[in-house]
Amino acid sequence: LKCMNSPGHKVATPNMLPPRRDMGKRRSRGSQRTALFVSVIVAAMNGSNAEVTEVTVSCAGLPTFPGGCNPDVVVGACFSTEANVNWACGASVNTDCRRVRLPPGQSHRPNLRRNYDGYCSFRETVTRTSSTATSSTATTITTTLTSSSTGTTSTTSSTVTRTTTLPHPPPRSPVARHGHLRVVGNQIVGEHNQSVRLRGMSLFWSQWGGAYWNEETLRWLRRDWGIELIRAAMGVEPGAYLEHPKREMRKVKRVVWAAHQLGIYVIVDWHDHHANQHTPQAKRFFNEIAKTYGHMPNVLFETFNEPTWQSWSREVKPYHEEILKVIRRHSQNIVIAGTPTWSQDVDVASTERVDGGNIVYTLHFYAATHGQYLRDKAKSALDRGVALFVSEWGTCEANGNGGLNFTESKKWLDFLAEYNVSDANWAVNDKKESCSALQPGAATNGHWRPKDLTRSGRWVRRSLRIDANLWRWPENPENETEVNGTMNGTEANPTSFTTSESPSDDQDSPHLTSTSEADRRLHFSDVDLPDAPMFASSVAGRCRAAAMIGLGLLQFL
Repeated sequence: LKCMNSPGHKVATPNMLPPRRDMGKRRSRGSQRTALFVSVIVAAMNGSNAEVTEVTVSCAGLPTFPGGCNPDVVVGACFSTEANVNWACGASVNTDCRRVRLPPGQSHRPNLRRNYDGYCSFRETVTRTSSTATSSTATTITTTLTSSSTGTTSTTSSTVTRTTTLPHPPPRSPVARHGHLRVVGNQIVGEHNQSVRLRGMSLFWSQWGGAYWNEETLRWLRRDWGIELIRAAMGVEPGAYLEHPKREMRKVKRVVWAAHQLGIYVIVDWHDHHANQHTPQAKRFFNEIAKTYGHMPNVLFETFNEPTWQSWSREVKPYHEEILKVIRRHSQNIVIAGTPTWSQDVDVASTERVDGGNIVYTLHFYAATHGQYLRDKAKSALDRGVALFVSEWGTCEANGNGGLNFTESKKWLDFLAEYNVSDANWAVNDKKESCSALQPGAATNGHWRPKDLTRSGRWVRRSLRIDANLWRWPENPENETEVNGTMNGTEANPTSFTTSESPSDDQDSPHLTSTSEADRRLHFSDVDLPDAPMFASSVAGRCRAAAMIGLGLLQFL
């Protein structure tokens, strides 16, 4: 930092500060008040303007780089040198980053520091020159430093960009392992250039199953079921986003926030059968989501849940391309494109692809209805070189109810494993239908026992836990366990898994661990979630942060 001042005027330095006095003594009227910020040196001039030239730091040179930002998407950021604190991605060179507070719960030393350290650039180093004279530019935040001995006032004004930021994912979580995903041929690959297959659950329509759209449910699904992926199926109609956009958007953002803190991927799903009739609303929705969260590695976009009988070439494909333009203004993350006939005609879509990159095509199946013929359609699409994503599937019939078919479900999961196709099971909800994972009245904060799950829920949970190298139920007063195809004394479907895939407790397997061991390995138990992005700090926390004034050292004389 370099200060240029006119002759005869001194620049405030730390050495010029008098020693601290007893704060209990009453100060005289003529006492001088000085606020010295570590990051700023202000020259107090009698009518003259002293210019301060600040050299912008390169983000790549910081020890915490990249701080959760995607350098290909954003130009700069407000940075913090604290570990595991995400930066305010998208800040501009004019942002007064030292005045921007860290998001709730991110600072590991809340009593000492609550603001970002400064601004850094992902591009070539630039400079910013400001004057100590009062600025006439319209601003949102103004910092005033006053010295009564000189009678002058120096005002620094700047507009602060409030950017929603999220913390780094936990170590060894799916997002920490794979990072940003991209499509290569018919495969989804991570930053390590290896194929990635994600497994998880889908939430129910937000307007009807919104009670489970919370951090506690996601934390339990991650910890006890081993999910790597959650699908936020935001309802569009009836009684959903079209009528209550703010309410439904809050639910989606709550899930995105929680998913990132847990280190799992999240599909933001425009859950609509007639999306091509709601294109303007879909554009507004995805513009907000992509602008706010599109730089995060865990966010995937599903633009059209299940087209029904619409034409792929005349209606569905043009709709996808319209929404893709909106998303690509802010994010290069994967887009999941729904296909006709309730997302089954992936073979049709593979012959006339959506124009753009990082696109996968949606395949939905319900095991008691869809069999080999649909797997043949999927195989045809894969052979043509497109990537598929099963963002919704069920063990029941296509109406979400009826009989369960675990034998066909197992065939489907074997097929998906063979071709590295990711999947999310329908659905985390307590509606009284066979594909619901939960019994009616099940708790909305997780902690479910076997009796709280439906037959489908128990089967799917068991499948997810095997793939996540988890096995037994957590210890509880009833000592409920799941051993050799049984669930608390209830016989599981014998065709679901072979005995070799389900060892008993006394078998020594290096691939299966107890729940407590898996918790330590996957770092679930130490994750603390705030209620939501708009989480309010405690009164004590606000007072401490205000008292310290960010990074500054407040001296009273």
